[in-house]
Amino acid sequence: MREDAIVVRDRRRFGEQVKAAALVASGGVSDECDVVMDAVMGDFFKGGWDNLAKTGRYVVYGAADLTPAGDLGLSGWVKLAWKYVRRPFVDPMNLPGVNKSVMGFNLIWMFDKIVELGELLAGLEALKLKPPTIGRRFRFDELPTALRTFQSGGTTGKVVVLVPDEEEEE
Repeated sequence: MREDAIVVRDRRRFGEQVKAAALVASGGVSDECDVVMDAVMGDFFKGGWDNLAKTGRYVVYGAADLTPAGDLGLSGWVKLAWKYVRRPFVDPMNLPGVNKSVMGFNLIWMFDKIVELGELLAGLEALKLKPPTIGRRFRFDELPTALRTFQSGGTTGKVVVLVPDEEEEE
């Protein structure tokens, strides 16, 4: 695993995956992470939080594991409600003692901050990051299948839906 690798979630081994990524990133010095970025939450929070270093930051930018997907039916809503009731909880009174931070963000709140967003985008472009991996491509008429595939949580890389003009270019 490279130090810039993204950990692809595995419900059974997520804590071990985070620990292994931290070891690689630190050159074998530490098995704790300075930053954990979490778009899933739910069952995955504990594996990230438990492997977060002192002064570490846990950044939540989504909650896919707690988001309804498709027609759930009554049993699906009950399971989702049970997950919600059992969702991870961090007591703010304990944060100074563990010396960790939990943060959340959603860029929708920055729509009125054009200047700041422009500066952030310029900084991001300056990093010259590799383009994201495209895991699956779907034709526009396969949109329902693409959405179900994305919601399954079993994808790696981006799920791309091609509009008709782009389909011809491929």
